Amino acid sequence: MTLEQLEAEVFALPKDSQVILLARLLERLGQESGIDQEIAASWAEEAQKRDEDMNTNQITGIPAEEVFQRSRGFKPPKFC
Repeated sequence: MTLEQLEAEVFALPKDSQVILLARLLERLGQESGIDQEIAASWAEEAQKRDEDMNTNQITGIPAEEVFQRSRGFKPPKFC
């Protein structure tokens, strides 16, 4: 499985599963690379909060494809 295939599978998961996976990855990476567990926990908590805000329409997301396009060749957001 390629990284792109794995990424597509992860993005196909429900948002709550993505958050759990992220928390587990951060925990594992923290054990191996010295990531501060308090910071990792804060990021996981923030991800859960944002997911809840999106589910209740308090915020709107940006499609992943747009995020990746921006990160590959930075393009400032378009404002109407």
